[in-house]
Amino acid sequence: MRLLYIYPFSKRFIIAGLGLLLIIFSLLIIRYWPRLPLATQIPSSTAVFDRNEKLLRLTLASDQQYRLWTRLEDVSPEFVEALLLHEDHHFYSHPGVDPLALLRATWATITRSSHQGGSTISMQLARLMYQLNTRSISGKLVQIFRALQLEACYSKHDLLEAHLNLLPYGSNVQGVGTASLIYFGKRAKQISLPESLSLVVIPQSPVRRQPEKQEATALTQARLRLFSDWHATHPHIADTDHSIVLPLHYGQLNELPFIAPQFVNHVLETESNQHARVVTTLDRNQQVLIERVLKHYVHSRSNIGIHNASAMLVDTRDMTVRAMIGSADFFDGGIDGQVNGTLAKRSPGSALKPFIYALAIDQGLIHPLTVLRDVPTSFGAFSPENFDGRFAGPISATQALIRSRNIPAVMLSSQLSNPSFYQFLQSAGIRQLQSAQHYGLSLALGGAEVTMEELITLYSMLANHGQLSALRY
Repeated sequence: MRLLYIYPFSKRFIIAGLGLLLIIFSLLIIRYWPRLPLATQIPSSTAVFDRNEKLLRLTLASDQQYRLWTRLEDVSPEFVEALLLHEDHHFYSHPGVDPLALLRATWATITRSSHQGGSTISMQLARLMYQLNTRSISGKLVQIFRALQLEACYSKHDLLEAHLNLLPYGSNVQGVGTASLIYFGKRAKQISLPESLSLVVIPQSPVRRQPEKQEATALTQARLRLFSDWHATHPHIADTDHSIVLPLHYGQLNELPFIAPQFVNHVLETESNQHARVVTTLDRNQQVLIERVLKHYVHSRSNIGIHNASAMLVDTRDMTVRAMIGSADFFDGGIDGQVNGTLAKRSPGSALKPFIYALAIDQGLIHPLTVLRDVPTSFGAFSPENFDGRFAGPISATQALIRSRNIPAVMLSSQLSNPSFYQFLQSAGIRQLQSAQHYGLSLALGGAEVTMEELITLYSMLANHGQLSALRY
């Protein structure tokens, strides 16, 4: 019988191996344990664009910051490369802390030979995410711990992406996606090399390097210094050096557009899954044109008591809303300008009469030349009259509709069945209707209130040969 004898050094080797496996297993558990993505922990603004991706509005995030969450893949590669060159050469190789960089920064601080930063991108992210005060030794130690914790829980991709979205650009502007939109009117993926270099250096000193109408001197100098480092790693771009020294034009936060406010509000309220970017059907040029026409209309008729109006433009081919003006002036409290008139319930008057005639034709009650009677008629206790107080006598169905005579419309409405006029409106999506008995035959003359949105949907059905489709925003 043989006995297995394990030497002491073999026992230590096995214990060490088991300990290493335990550490690796623990790290894997920490890394892959289910947790909320960083993107859900950092609130985002919403950028609303028109159909041609022209900005209509940039909203504030829930923490009152302009921060448009932008995926790493949607950022210019030149910006990402310049950021790593400027901030953290060894981002992809260190565990969250770069000991050599920390030692250099500590020595420079002690000897006061220069001012150097030793923070990695992971450490900067920890400071920004957890709002740490890192000027004290204890604060710096907490920052290091948090950086290691973030590195253990998230991938390098996610950490870099979160950092890009928390970069400070002065005031309440954060993130490269927001800065590129405000300063250059572009998506973060579209910015040029000079623009990328500017957006890399601003966060180091967002107050001193804040771009004004004309490029700030401090920002220019910082951008040129970074370009020297860039050029050292990209010597082949020497022929484009001249573009770096050219001045850049920067937009300003107060120049952000605020176009089609009622339309944008409606989209934001009805968008079930809120995204950082919302591309709408609106055409900004057509919106501005119709706003101008509407204001002129109201101004020219103010002498007869017209002080407000609403309008919508819809392409019936695909039911896309190209313009929506809810009031003549959004900022005029005297006319309740922030109330969206296109969504308000109003009496349609005679605007529903074409559908009565269409239903009557569908049900075989009339054809366009059928002679109808426009004479004094009582329908029980209801005795409608025409708007001019007169009666035309015998009149064709075509002329009765063109001249908007009330008696023929009510007469036809009383004869409709399967569907009745009330059932038709219900099936067409008219909301908040009272009972059919509540309206009676007055329904034919505008007794039920509808919104402009609902009315346009009905009229679009006429243009689309009876096909009912919802409006698209």
